[in-house]
Amino acid sequence: MTQSMSTSPDSVINITEIFTATISKNSQYFSITFNNCFSFSFQFPDLLIMTGTSSMKNCLVAIKNAKFKKDTLLKTPFVYPDPITEIEIYPPSVRAKQSTWAVTGSSKTTMLKILAGEFISYPPLSRTYPLINDSPTQLQFLNFRDASGLDKVHMSARYETYSYKGKLEMSDDVNSVYNYVTGLNNYNTKNKNINTEFVDSLLKYFKLSHLQHKWINSLSNGQLRRARIAKSLMTKPKLLLIDDPFLGLDPINTKSVSDALQTVSQELDISMILGLRVQDDIPEWIQSLCYVDENGVRLAGDKQTVSTEYENLTTSTETSHKAHESRHNKHTKLVPIPTDYFQKEGLHIEFHNASVAYKKLVIFDNFNWRIPQGSKWRILGDNGTGKTTLLSIITADHPQSWKSVISVYGQLRKTGSGVTFFDINNRIGISSPELHALVPQHTKTMKEIIYNGLVKNVGNSNFLFKGDPKNISEIGQKYLNYFQDRLDMYGDTVFNELSMTDQKLTLFLRAIIKEPKLLILDEAFSCMDDENVMIRCHELIEHELQNTTVISIGHLEWELAKYDYMIKLINDNDKRDYRTFKVE
Repeated sequence: MTQSMSTSPDSVINITEIFTATISKNSQYFSITFNNCFSFSFQFPDLLIMTGTSSMKNCLVAIKNAKFKKDTLLKTPFVYPDPITEIEIYPPSVRAKQSTWAVTGSSKTTMLKILAGEFISYPPLSRTYPLINDSPTQLQFLNFRDASGLDKVHMSARYETYSYKGKLEMSDDVNSVYNYVTGLNNYNTKNKNINTEFVDSLLKYFKLSHLQHKWINSLSNGQLRRARIAKSLMTKPKLLLIDDPFLGLDPINTKSVSDALQTVSQELDISMILGLRVQDDIPEWIQSLCYVDENGVRLAGDKQTVSTEYENLTTSTETSHKAHESRHNKHTKLVPIPTDYFQKEGLHIEFHNASVAYKKLVIFDNFNWRIPQGSKWRILGDNGTGKTTLLSIITADHPQSWKSVISVYGQLRKTGSGVTFFDINNRIGISSPELHALVPQHTKTMKEIIYNGLVKNVGNSNFLFKGDPKNISEIGQKYLNYFQDRLDMYGDTVFNELSMTDQKLTLFLRAIIKEPKLLILDEAFSCMDDENVMIRCHELIEHELQNTTVISIGHLEWELAKYDYMIKLINDNDKRDYRTFKVE
């Protein structure tokens, strides 16, 4: 390419004296190479990927003296005020110690987005991808905020469509777990040649083999996360970034997924970057650490080399966490109690000889559970034991909840009883992963979503209606006052731009502002980066919701508000059972 550019009548600069460029194009990509030194490779509409022939040519990602913006507007601030001086990520086969990373700190998600190319770098070539230049699928980023290939449905829709899906779609396994992982549930996919041996290995690694013929939307939250990770590995990416990979997984499956990620990293030569909270255990196979706060990267390097500095940076967080954790562990002695431990008088909810089944799959059989008004419960169980199903019966999202399996305040819930779905949900506040996925990410602010909880007769999953803040009661305002500092800072921020801590806080406040008789907290505080905000939520529940019945689900003890009783669901080789306990 040869061009001349006139700058004045007296001077002409011949660009060929500065650089030469060649443009090439194949069926998928354009490439522009300057002086055989660096090049741009891009595919529309995918991410612009820059590559360079420098000393870092074997590097997957290289960042040097870079700042980043969300857009090109001059008024837009940089995402970090401080530049990122240097980070290099390599394939395991090149530099093993720089191929597996844990990114922690209050701004870890932003850092993962930078590595995934979601922000604009300044200067333009301060972030390069030397080895990721032939397919955008070579870099995969899982942040679990979108449904990515899933039907975006609430719990009720899952159950209402079981028979429909069974007749029309599951007959040929279109929406099975297997087809979701392989991409065969996409009618437009061009990839029909599947390496079945490789797929079987992935299903085995992530404990999905026995689930491969199930409808994908029928999986529990933990099972669905494992399926999404397996799906992201189908393209054998060179770099996989996962934010909060172990959220929603019980301890057994946490270790299983961690081991699987280590195995595929080594066997497929895939670099792994995990976004973890400071409080989370860092897997032993992770060899490099990156700590990030609101100002930028505070440290990055080999785990052994930076461990002392990392401990110094995280001391206050760890100290606070250990104190919070010890307070929880102090009151966790469990004493078994019979199902008739509570008298019928004063009961809020009762299951009496309840049975729930899908065709031949029994979820509950002769299930009995008495929940007094104002009691605080934890539901414990491994992934797939029926926790979400149990909640969906209570909230009337499950169609079998109308078949005389549950009583509320002594009134048996059944068709024709005069109680509607909306009557039930007017008295229930809920925060759950299903609701989180339904929030309008880009159009509703923190305050708008909270005030939406004031709207009656629309159900808990409807975010379309605006609540009037004038209708907030004195008690509801008292709840908001606990977090006035957060509301002042982020109240007018759209949901997608909130931190995970404030997204979780938003859904929690939406659930309690209506002064519910029953509060359901399904993984409500999981993934919160700011543990102090979580503690304030727990304190509000303990001091202000003494007469409210609270049911919590969570795999980490310290993420749960204080509870007095626990029901443990058991699935032993498809044999369902349960136990109830009192906490002393």
